[in-house]
Amino acid sequence: MKKLTTLLLLCVFVPAAFAAKEEEDRVKDSGLVLSEILNIPDNIPQDLIDKAECLIILPSVKKGAFGVGGSYGRGVMICRSGPHYTGHWGAPAMYALEGVSIGFQLEAKPLTSFCW
Repeated sequence: MKKLTTLLLLCVFVPAAFAAKEEEDRVKDSGLVLSEILNIPDNIPQDLIDKAECLIILPSVKKGAFGVGGSYGRGVMICRSGPHYTGHWGAPAMYALEGVSIGFQLEAKPLTSFCW
């Protein structure tokens, strides 16, 4: 019985530990992308970022198509707190982008996305 309990605990907590590491890496990668984008001169006006209610940062979006297309990416979303989203930036939330398209198409390109 004790072995069964230990096995069940491992089955529950070990995958959660790996998921936490994956999410931590996603937040870290998103922070690096945001930092790089904000350090590019003449890229995004600061007043636009100051007015933003939320930011979605997707460090890597993969797209491909050959008749049927698809896109996939994971990142974080952070929003401002307070009434009308004017307060301090809140904690990040995990965000996923997934899509499928059908039609005449041929493409394959990785890209980095930053939305506001």
